[in-house]
Amino acid sequence: MTKEIKADANKLRQKVEFLDSIGLKSWTDYEAYARCLSYFDENEKAAEYFIEAAQLIEKPMAVFEKKNQKEYTRLKLVQANYYRLAGEKEKSLQQYRELSKLLEDLFHYIGNKEQSEGLLTNHSYCHFFLQDYEKSIYFGNRVKEWVPVSLGFSEGILYGDQSRIEAAMDDVIEDIKREKSLPYYTGAEVSLWDWYEIGKDLLE
Repeated sequence: MTKEIKADANKLRQKVEFLDSIGLKSWTDYEAYARCLSYFDENEKAAEYFIEAAQLIEKPMAVFEKKNQKEYTRLKLVQANYYRLAGEKEKSLQQYRELSKLLEDLFHYIGNKEQSEGLLTNHSYCHFFLQDYEKSIYFGNRVKEWVPVSLGFSEGILYGDQSRIEAAMDDVIEDIKREKSLPYYTGAEVSLWDWYEIGKDLLE
C-alpha cells in the first residue's frame, strides 16, 4: 500500500456542528454534511444526505440545461457522483451513460481547445466509472494541461500495473496536501478525497 493521509477529525466535527447550527439549505450543505458523516462511518445516514444533495442540485441543473450545456453536464457529473457515493449503483451508471453521450456531442460542438480540456477530463471520469477503461484512457490522454486521476487508475487496472495505480495515488495525496483539501469540500465532479478512497480500494 502506498502512503496514507488522514482526515482531520476535529475539523470534520467542527463542520458538522457549524452546519447543525445554521441548518442545511443548499445542495452543497447536504454534500458537505454527507461527506463528514461518511468519515465517521455513518454510511447509511450519509447516503440519505447524498440523495438529498442529488435532488437539490436538479434546480441549478434545470437553469443551465438550456443556457450553458458545459455547466449542465458538469453538474450532472456531480449528481452522478452523489448517487455513486450513496450506493445507488444503477442510478449512477445510468447517469454516467447519459453523460458520456452528452459530453461527446458537446465536445464536437465546442471545439475550443481551452474549453475542451475539462470536457475531455469529465469524459475520462465517466468511462472510468462505467469500467470502460480503454475509453477512459483514450480521453484522459487527450487532456494536455493536466493528468486526470482516472487516466492513471484506468491504465493500472487495464494493464494490471499496480505501480501505475500507486503513482496516481501518490499524485492524489500530493494534491490534497498542496491544496490543503478537506474531505467536506464540495462542488467537484469527483473530489480528491473520492479519488483517494477509490485508490485505497484498488490497492487493497
